[in-house]
Amino acid sequence: MNLPEKTAVFGYTLGCRLNSYETEALVGELVDKLSGIRVNSPQDADLILVNTCAVTGRSQARSRKTVRAYTARYPDATIVVTGCVAVVSPDDYNGMDKVTVVPNDKKHLIASMISGVQEASSDEYLYPVFAPVKTSKTRAFLKIQDGCSNRCTYCIVPLARGDSRSQPRELVLSQAKEMAEAGYSEICLTGVDIADYGRGLYTNGYGLPELVEELLGIGGFRLRIGSVEPQYLTVKTLENLVIPGLCRHFHIPFQSGSDRILKRMGRRYSRTEEGELLDAVASLFPGACIGSDIIAGFPGESEEDYQQSLDIANDSRINYLHVFPFSPRPGTPAAEMKPLHTEMITMRSEELRRVSTSSRREFRKNNLFTKQTMLVESRTINGRMIGLTDNYIPVYAPEMAKEGELTDVRLTEENICWGQR
Repeated sequence: MNLPEKTAVFGYTLGCRLNSYETEALVGELVDKLSGIRVNSPQDADLILVNTCAVTGRSQARSRKTVRAYTARYPDATIVVTGCVAVVSPDDYNGMDKVTVVPNDKKHLIASMISGVQEASSDEYLYPVFAPVKTSKTRAFLKIQDGCSNRCTYCIVPLARGDSRSQPRELVLSQAKEMAEAGYSEICLTGVDIADYGRGLYTNGYGLPELVEELLGIGGFRLRIGSVEPQYLTVKTLENLVIPGLCRHFHIPFQSGSDRILKRMGRRYSRTEEGELLDAVASLFPGACIGSDIIAGFPGESEEDYQQSLDIANDSRINYLHVFPFSPRPGTPAAEMKPLHTEMITMRSEELRRVSTSSRREFRKNNLFTKQTMLVESRTINGRMIGLTDNYIPVYAPEMAKEGELTDVRLTEENICWGQR
């Protein structure tokens, strides 16, 4: 690749926090190996890295549209495409000039490939070895796991990222220490299935709770955990996670409230077990915010099945939803199932989103006049900095507050960002 000296590098992420983490690592490596600079706009870039998402048909189409737009608007730029679409549908980028497609299992080689400097590289299973801490983000994200060994009938992620595998605790702890030294006050653990952490790597029962305890033992930051799959999340796990410094925020993607649909999805738990997890979080973490994912209109979902999902969506212990209209992914069993009518899927999605909006607002109302600790961020609304409490409520920062600091606030009608998701 013909790139100028001090190559200007821009990274763009589609999809999950894990993708964001890996984009930051890749851009950092490219800047380092090319003696380049990081830029904040694609129009200023010589090299554009696009990290794609294939979790839904819409996200895959958006990934393709983004790359096509970059090739049209910035014809002089070199574009590298990686991520999940680069694995499951690399042909999406056929015929696009100056576009190089690199699959997930080769992303650890991108910097060496482009720079021409062949160095001993880490196994992609451990990627990245060095935490991406030189960013403008307020909170740091820390990858502890990748891939998924569940075989849910609708999900393409195992095809794109492989089976579940965990980062060794020594690597995770060393990266967390780097982040603490860089001044981060909050670290968010990320991965595809972090509730599965340690399985296949340790035989002594070392898992997510043990890792969280060691991380918080480093000191200097609070810890937020990302989405935790209910297949491996147990009440015992939650009991062991009652550790000072862990944020009271749990995102548990139940996907459905119907036992029949859960079985069709290949989800290995029941509606009763969903309730047990909700009970455990509510009792062990008073004031916690609980979010969930719901797939609307899964093939074969009857009105009764949908009402059962609506029931769990309306459960007062669930405070917000991420609603996903069913999207068939090629190569998955659900793609061969008879779909519902699009109108039905849309109607159910919209109703679930209305429930989510109401639940989110009610949760915030129930926290009025409580004292919380917020992390001040660089984001602004109406010219004022905002931040998040440990239980996931967006709040206007007090005057004179500084980005990146933890500060106590008393929640009021005036300082809660009611319209912010």
